[in-house]
Amino acid sequence: MKRISDTDIPVMRSLLAEEGVHEQMLLRENVDLRLQTTMRVGGPARLFAEPENEDQAVALLRAAKSLGVPYIVIGNGSNIVVADSGAEALIIRLADRFSEITEVKRRDLPSEPSDKDGNPIPDEPERICYRVQAGALLSSVAVRAAKAGGAGMEFAGGIPGSIGGAVYMNAGAYGSEMSDILVFARSVDPDGTLRDYRVDEMELGYRSSRFSRKGGVLLSVYLLLGRDKPEAILARMSELNGKRASCQPLNMPSCGSAFKRPPGHYAGALIEQSGLKGFSIGGAQVSTKHAGFIVNTGNATAEDIRQLSAHIIGTVLEKTGVMLEPEICFIGFDKE
Repeated sequence: MKRISDTDIPVMRSLLAEEGVHEQMLLRENVDLRLQTTMRVGGPARLFAEPENEDQAVALLRAAKSLGVPYIVIGNGSNIVVADSGAEALIIRLADRFSEITEVKRRDLPSEPSDKDGNPIPDEPERICYRVQAGALLSSVAVRAAKAGGAGMEFAGGIPGSIGGAVYMNAGAYGSEMSDILVFARSVDPDGTLRDYRVDEMELGYRSSRFSRKGGVLLSVYLLLGRDKPEAILARMSELNGKRASCQPLNMPSCGSAFKRPPGHYAGALIEQSGLKGFSIGGAQVSTKHAGFIVNTGNATAEDIRQLSAHIIGTVLEKTGVMLEPEICFIGFDKE
């Protein structure tokens, strides 16, 4: 990975100024990423930016591409661990400054919507549609929709990530996933082209999408929801959140599920069967409440977490013959 030189930074600022972007509000150097991630570990970002609108985001991406500056887009930081030495990259954070939620009419959609299988969706007046910027929290969108009578996001009410990250990995829980409610996504393709994708073009699979496999930065999405009484939706959401709280370590820093579910198995069960529940390396621990979670007990380093993840993968493979795949994205480590 290319290192960002001291001369890259003023050139990037000049390129942003040419695009009419007030770069002083965007570009910062050596920003501590611990408070930008839910695991609360990691070193600084060489460059850090928080765009507030689509034009700023596109200008940043194009400037980075023009200079060959490596960039990484994050949202709520709920599935990333940055190396203790930091990230030699431009970290673009799409979060609270990039989180507008707008109810729109069907006629405002980029084109006629279809479902994930490409089947046209009938024009039913009881449906409710939202345009959501990528940095909005899933939980915020779910609650906002529920209070307005928008049904279908109950599963997402307790997921800590952003809407962009959720589409990137096709997040899901309790038998539902983003592909069930998504109709369009707007992204910047790797070549810098802005494009609106229909859901059936996004190649959504289990914890994957065309964006995770082929690149591209999600800027906004359109969601199409059913309708129900707000109190009924909120009750279902509360029930699911109660289930989460009863079996997941929500009171400790973590990245949520640390591993993808292997076919025919559950990662947490395999880890527990391998005798690793409660196992620690430094301040990183396999949760005693749910073995599928790695938690920060208070003084973990990013290296502790990386080593623990690797130890879990090796031990589970040795004892069960099943290879686990991390759901955590490790950034800035030597082997990248």
